[in-house]
Amino acid sequence: MTTFLCRAGLLGLLLLAGGSAAAQVYDVRTSTVNVDKRERPALKVQVEGSAKEARDFWQQFLKDSYNIKIKSGGVLGIGGNKDVMLAKQTPVSSVSGKLLDLYTNVVAPSDSTAEVQVFAAFDNGTTWIDPDRTPSEFAALRSIVQNYAKEYRPRHYKLEVAAAEKQVADAEREKTRLDKEIKTLAADTVSNLAKIQQLHEQNKLHSAKIKEDQQKLVQNATETERRKILVQRRRDRLSALERK
Repeated sequence: MTTFLCRAGLLGLLLLAGGSAAAQVYDVRTSTVNVDKRERPALKVQVEGSAKEARDFWQQFLKDSYNIKIKSGGVLGIGGNKDVMLAKQTPVSSVSGKLLDLYTNVVAPSDSTAEVQVFAAFDNGTTWIDPDRTPSEFAALRSIVQNYAKEYRPRHYKLEVAAAEKQVADAEREKTRLDKEIKTLAADTVSNLAKIQQLHEQNKLHSAKIKEDQQKLVQNATETERRKILVQRRRDRLSALERK
């Protein structure tokens, strides 16, 4: 129980520590996308992480929250992009009583962020959801994207914390292994000094290996400390956000 509460607190702190810059990343904005050589209204939101992570969670989010199955498959008029996802003629009662064609494109503006672009049409693709012509439907679609961004952010940071914790654990296991190897090799070297001349070359190799491992140990200590600092920063950010 204590471990769970500690991890939850650290998660909130890390989210809060993201500050205004991270908040801007998760803001949903009105924009357009080019479909059939025409600009169509769209909702866009940038999130942290890879395009694959953003895409995978969008699919899972729609399935879990709205029972919508959206799949990749290529959409004509959007560059023939096979990564564009589409839920064809699907019911989305929170947006409209009509069946929707729900489109999503995910791009990567940078190595650390992804942009989710959402747009939709009804009347068998002839009427695009527009902030001016269909304001209530557009507002409802915005709410879906906002809910996605709200759920995505803590999930992303939990994954980051888990990945960083694994790196620290791996580094600490390597430190233990190197410590043990150094002690073993050092003991062998002392023992070999009393052996006959035929072991002399073996002792040289052991001595060289000890020096190599000692260098690795110094590097490991530096890297372990760096990773611990990184984990703490991310924990602080997550913990701070959950306290909001």
